Amino acid sequence: MDINLLLKGFGAGLVVAIPIGPVGLLCTQRILASGRMHGLVSGLGAATADVMYSFIVAFGLTFVCDFLVDNHIWFRLFTGVFLFLLGVRALMTKHAKKGTLADKLCHFNNYTSTLLLTLSNPMPILIFAGIFGGFGIAGESSSRSDAIQFIAGVFLGSMFWWVLLSVCVGVFHKKVGENTLVFIARIFGGILAVLGLAVVVTAIV
Repeated sequence: MDINLLLKGFGAGLVVAIPIGPVGLLCTQRILASGRMHGLVSGLGAATADVMYSFIVAFGLTFVCDFLVDNHIWFRLFTGVFLFLLGVRALMTKHAKKGTLADKLCHFNNYTSTLLLTLSNPMPILIFAGIFGGFGIAGESSSRSDAIQFIAGVFLGSMFWWVLLSVCVGVFHKKVGENTLVFIARIFGGILAVLGLAVVVTAIV
């Protein structure tokens, strides 16, 4: 195992995950509304998408990259509508549903929604292409072992950020009253809905 490659991948995953975008807002809203585990599972979906994009770049699957870039407008439309619906849903949610089955279904929805939301934005794949190219870990010029270790680092770096976000916002969730949390979570839901409409408008215009 090459620790240096893992650390480089860790840094790459962290750099891609840290910028506060729609996924970050969505995870924060879910932590405020339902607790840190909901944000953590949501972050896992985003980290999985980062791994998938890393795999595409590392193993030179250029046809996938070309498809994503060529159809970016449709992906932006999907992202906008998806964000709007998630925001409206957050605005209408009064409190988290309790119970084992409800929790499992909620976690499944949390994971798949952030996975799809992250995959619908082709920008990370361009960032990863630059990072992987800079380190010489892409296409036929690198070994599979190096690529896999780097991708593992990407996952760890991405997840480190989502764990950190979940823990920090989760502290706030525990200290503030439920009514205040619901109010703040609805504000985040409104921001997501407006952001979704903005994305749709910019994609159409």
